[in-house]
Amino acid sequence: MGVVQFFVDNPNQFIWQVFAPIGIWLLVVLGFFILLLRRYTFGNWTKDNPNPFAGETFEMPRGVFRGILTLSLLFIVVVLELVTVRIIGFEDQIHELMVAFQMMIAFYFGSKVLHHMTSTDRIKTEVMAETNPNYNNNNNNNVMQNVQQSQTGGEFDDESAAG
Repeated sequence: MGVVQFFVDNPNQFIWQVFAPIGIWLLVVLGFFILLLRRYTFGNWTKDNPNPFAGETFEMPRGVFRGILTLSLLFIVVVLELVTVRIIGFEDQIHELMVAFQMMIAFYFGSKVLHHMTSTDRIKTEVMAETNPNYNNNNNNNVMQNVQQSQTGGEFDDESAAG
């Protein structure tokens, strides 16, 4: 039985399996957003007690929208995957959404890993500079020597470039 035939024979199944959970989720998220607006955007802030999130979107804590969007997309994908278990052929109908979800997850975690790596490298460099006062001078001299060697046709020394 195909997807279209299943929903023609059982129109209430699609409503209760897909539209109702997603609709309830959207109402919960909307209620949560309204509560956040009342607390942060339209809160009782004074000059003595300013909003600490004044520079952020809607004057709310950083990451609220990103978290809401990620959780909403995750919830919708879980609901659609549960429907896919029951209805054979439904996965072909939602293939593009699944690819978009996979790309979002890959980008999110990939950017987090890259951010972690760059911040760790920065911290390591700062620690090395603090513990060894000649670190910056030696590193800069090695870089200049390598640049001069590469411009004059000399060999590039990997050990001195690594620091």
